[in-house]
Amino acid sequence: MSFKPFARLLLLGSVPLAAACGGGEAEKPAAAPATQAPAAAPAASAGSASIAGKVSFDGAVPAAEKVKLSADPKCAEMHKGGLERQTVHVKDGGLADVLVYVKSGANGSYPAPAEDVLLDQHGCDYTPHMVAMVAGQKLKIRNSDDTLHNIHPRPQINAEFNVGQPRKGMESEKSFDKAEMLIPVGCDVHPWMRAYITVLSNPFFAVTGEDGTFTIKGLPAGEYEVEAVHGKLGKDKAVAGKITVKDGEAAKLDLTLKG
Repeated sequence: MSFKPFARLLLLGSVPLAAACGGGEAEKPAAAPATQAPAAAPAASAGSASIAGKVSFDGAVPAAEKVKLSADPKCAEMHKGGLERQTVHVKDGGLADVLVYVKSGANGSYPAPAEDVLLDQHGCDYTPHMVAMVAGQKLKIRNSDDTLHNIHPRPQINAEFNVGQPRKGMESEKSFDKAEMLIPVGCDVHPWMRAYITVLSNPFFAVTGEDGTFTIKGLPAGEYEVEAVHGKLGKDKAVAGKITVKDGEAAKLDLTLKG
């Protein structure tokens, strides 16, 4: 065999040898797995279940407090027969102005509703006395009286504010970023004016009517702990019950608060 053919064969045979020894294009390292950001809480789905019931009051109903209106002639003009402040309203055994809300079992994230919640000042009193809203929801504060009012909530977690409204028809808009129970609200001009604002992390709540009845709508199927709390009676007197609801079901839950 001549040298040239032999050299040609040797050269061809070296190709696989070189590849086996790591010649040619190096093998690319496997790509590192992408770092995933912490998963956000999943958006909650709408439900078709509801919970309805009645909050009853067990105990002696406190006597109404007589309010002196002489410091503000305009308030006195609105209440020529005098004004009595009833902090615990009971009708046919039912307790009014009770916040009934899902304390646990509501999973997922709940965006703030688009509609405002109204706190009105009418007849030198707050309406309603129990305000419930979702964190981030707008609170519209209105003065329906022809006299000076100021709105002064005193939260422990959220930011405090104090808004004066000297003219009838004035409105202000505020919000609370964090969940917080029973924020006391007062008017520094009229010390008898009192209300409570509760900020919740979910929209599953209701405030009892004059007869103590309530309905919580839009619940997904599941097991829930539902609590009832009254502003004047306080958190220490709150009561809770557990209930399981199915899709489309109207479940019943009655609770009793003791005085």
